[in-house]
Amino acid sequence: MKLKFQLFFLAMMFIATLLPLTAAAQTTDEVVLRSQAPSVELGNNVTITIAGKALTDLYAAEMELTYDEQQLAYTGYTSSLNNQAYVLEPKVHGNKILLVFTLTGNKDGLRGDKDLFTLSFKASQAGAASVSLSSLTTINSQLEKTNGKMGNGITLTVNNSNSGTDPGTDPGTNPGNNPGTDPGSHTGSNPGSQGAENPSSPGTSGTSVLLLETMTVNNGVASIDVGSKALLEAGKNSKDDSVTIKVNSGSDVKELQFNLPAKQLQQLSSESGAVKMVKVETDLATVTINRDVLDKSTLSETSNLQLSIAKVAPANLSQDIKEEVGSSVVYDFNLSLDGNRITKFNKKSVLVEVPYTLASNEKPNQVVIYYITEDGKLEVVRNGRYNIETGKVQFQPTHFSKYTANHVQVSFSDMNGYTWANEGVLGLAAREVVNGRSDGHFIPAGEVTRAEFVKMLIQLFDLADSSATAAFTDVDAGAWYYNSIASAQKSGLVQGKDDGSFGVNDQISREDMAVLIYRASKIISSTTVLANGSTSNFLDGDQISTYAKDAVWAAKQAGLMDGVSEGYFDPKGKSTRAQAATVIYRLYQELK
Repeated sequence: MKLKFQLFFLAMMFIATLLPLTAAAQTTDEVVLRSQAPSVELGNNVTITIAGKALTDLYAAEMELTYDEQQLAYTGYTSSLNNQAYVLEPKVHGNKILLVFTLTGNKDGLRGDKDLFTLSFKASQAGAASVSLSSLTTINSQLEKTNGKMGNGITLTVNNSNSGTDPGTDPGTNPGNNPGTDPGSHTGSNPGSQGAENPSSPGTSGTSVLLLETMTVNNGVASIDVGSKALLEAGKNSKDDSVTIKVNSGSDVKELQFNLPAKQLQQLSSESGAVKMVKVETDLATVTINRDVLDKSTLSETSNLQLSIAKVAPANLSQDIKEEVGSSVVYDFNLSLDGNRITKFNKKSVLVEVPYTLASNEKPNQVVIYYITEDGKLEVVRNGRYNIETGKVQFQPTHFSKYTANHVQVSFSDMNGYTWANEGVLGLAAREVVNGRSDGHFIPAGEVTRAEFVKMLIQLFDLADSSATAAFTDVDAGAWYYNSIASAQKSGLVQGKDDGSFGVNDQISREDMAVLIYRASKIISSTTVLANGSTSNFLDGDQISTYAKDAVWAAKQAGLMDGVSEGYFDPKGKSTRAQAATVIYRLYQELK
């Protein structure tokens, strides 16, 4: 892409040397200015559109705009030409802005009325502010200079904040503003990255989609400004409460920086048919952000939400980490608001998907995500899972940092005869939820206590609450199970026995196991396994405790638990380690 731009500059220089010899005086293309409103309140934003009027064959143009920099501060631009022309990043020199574009290929120039650029300014001082074109060069499709005509300048009135608000200049309601393109904080932004909405793109039915392209700048880093107008229009067309931004970045891009207008995102979420999520699809990774990441933030009209996705160069990793992750790609994700990092998310506020090529000897259930801590340690993200259909590993982080997907090679020597349990046992072992008991043995037929089962649930589904306390008489503070049981009691997952104890060391029964996974499903997901049937089809259905009947039926219907043999559920029977691991892993798969 850099090479193309270099060729474009050389071509423009060459054309410039020919212009006096090939001028076509008979053609006139006029460029005019149009203000969003005649006045603007101090501190607010206003846009100026540069448009072609009655164009006949405008193939390329260079224009210089002059503005009163005491009253106005330039904050960014958008261009409707990005999908059909090369647009040069505006060059700002004092109170002058140089704007250049050219079409490419063998085609006719622009005809009729056409918006070329929309510039955004912030009103910085009260008074009259003039904006005008100070120079204009136009070229037709025959690469001939034409008689470009500059329209009249315009004058804006900047009012003091106490002089009343002109509703026509409220940037919060103007879809044409792009507060996220301040060149002072987004150096190297790519003007060609503004995209056109394409709701009918394959694979995105029902979602409003913006298709964008990037160019490489500064050692593989590309920056993309998502315009307010494009975002608002995409939101209006959304049919599934989301907007998708697709970016074709190319293999040479190692880092992508997205600038999203935060105020407009918040505005979309407050309207009818509210947009709740923005999904950013790139060649590096896909990140879906729920608007609730902004819930506790104070936003201005120019607030910028920046998402950064980067591949970490192996040279920037410690030797220990390189040895542990091998050839796996390490990603660095960041999310910030107005330059301040957002360090923590609510659960399910962010979904990340990273590509992973499954080797022939690797199992999908053993592919996990690791978080790389600041001190260089690997911590498993238990909600990470490999999606066979997409070839990606998806996970829901509660904060951004460095992450990597990896296959965990784990096995137990005593699983012969338990093929039905292999996927669950090894899947949980890869996520460090279960361990072998001795020398590579899992002991699949071993017993499972109530404390052990609860801890497995709490760990796998990230339900631990550090502030929780347990009130059961047999739960000892400081014990390995304490926080898990305390968290389970606080969330309503467990209720204990009539005598006030929990039964820490009691073996868990099959019906109690069904009750716990049923309650867990209601806590974890809005897509709960349903209890809408009867246990009478079990030959021992009359032996199932009243409190467990709904849960047993729900577990059976969802495929989480089956009868033990010949139509019997065996509700009072004790669960084995293999059974417990299988049931929990099935729930994990069910609640994707």
